[in-house]
Amino acid sequence: MTLRPHGWSAQQAARIAGALYLITNVTAEFNLFYAQPRLFVAGDFARTTTNIVAHAQLFRLTIVIDLLTCVGVIMLNLALYELLVPVHRSLARLAAFWRLVEQSVYAGISVCNFVVLSAVSGRADDLEMLESRQLQTLRRLLRVAKTSEFFVAMLFLCLGSGIYFCLLVRSRYIPRLLALSGVAASALGVLYILARFLFPAPVAAATASVLALPAVAKVLIALILVPIFSFELTIGFWLLVKGGRSTEPEQGPSEATR
Repeated sequence: MTLRPHGWSAQQAARIAGALYLITNVTAEFNLFYAQPRLFVAGDFARTTTNIVAHAQLFRLTIVIDLLTCVGVIMLNLALYELLVPVHRSLARLAAFWRLVEQSVYAGISVCNFVVLSAVSGRADDLEMLESRQLQTLRRLLRVAKTSEFFVAMLFLCLGSGIYFCLLVRSRYIPRLLALSGVAASALGVLYILARFLFPAPVAAATASVLALPAVAKVLIALILVPIFSFELTIGFWLLVKGGRSTEPEQGPSEATR
């Protein structure tokens, strides 16, 4: 299970996956924690539009970084598939397909962002045929489309990652507790996204209630959730350092070889 005649070895696939986990997390978090707070104001389309116009170059940078993240995640997907296909070929293939769907949808968000940029900062003669209210409606629809695409992409991310982490539990390439944290985070993500699609008003109300909690309660919730959702960085470091060595002795032939 350590050598492939026509592909990466387990060590190579694991270290590539570890490096890409770290790289893609850094690029995604740059947009999430640095760029987006400077551009997007939740529920305030007018201020968001003003920010995008004022910081158009930063907005373009976020699009480029999103596209580079897509490239990195596709490479990560390939590395995980190569690493885990000996554990169970069919499940690894299903996980890879779901992650590719995720990145296809996520790439569509970048197209939507270019349209948003054109709508908010286009030349006057490009937009003069639209009335002010029509233009505002167009901008709102584009923002809603972008948000919806994001959650659709995240649904497929959670589905694909959930299978990969189940295979990591079986493979013992990483500590079992760490792999199980990935399974838990993926399952919670799927449940949250489906609930958001099916029951948007109650989920929005519940989210607002959580945000309105006292600071002490928010800290306690963060202490519970952060270890679950920060597992990718830990897994990235583990795979990069340890490679594709099982944390337990080999226990017979893999599912793929039966």
